Amino acid sequence: MTTHYDRDTLIDYLHGALEPDADAGLFAHLEACTSCTAVYEEEAAFGEALRAAARAEELEFPSMVKARVWDAVRHQKPSWKERLLNWGPKVALPVAAALAVAAYLGAPVLRPLPVAGVEASYFLDEHNAQAQQNPFGPGVAPAVYTQDRTSTAASYIDTAEAATLDDATGAVR
Repeated sequence: MTTHYDRDTLIDYLHGALEPDADAGLFAHLEACTSCTAVYEEEAAFGEALRAAARAEELEFPSMVKARVWDAVRHQKPSWKERLLNWGPKVALPVAAALAVAAYLGAPVLRPLPVAGVEASYFLDEHNAQAQQNPFGPGVAPAVYTQDRTSTAASYIDTAEAATLDDATGAVR
């Protein structure tokens, strides 16, 4: 003897509210059982009749209710989000431009900052040029730099001792 499904289970099946395995079992049962199929078709026809009646008899709100609703809608102030969304493109482009400028100016990680001042090699070159023109002149330190910017032994001797330095041996005369 085959067990039959109750009306509530058939309604759940009609609305797709059953688990997949229960849905498959009920589908197979409806293929074989004519009494459950008749109840299922009766429920489906009843639901369709209710939907058709609801579409046919669309009721109007009373005029006082409509007037109150429209009055409330007209006097309702939009939120700041709604106002911002209404402005849309009028605000979006300037805001995007301002954000781009802020990101460019405020992100030194994305671009290197310019180096302030003069590099040290400039001062070394100037010092070397002055020392070669007048080794005993004012403001010229005793250091003499070679072309590869390495200091010689004479770079640590002051100018008075440099005059007595023997060129061949590097010894003081």
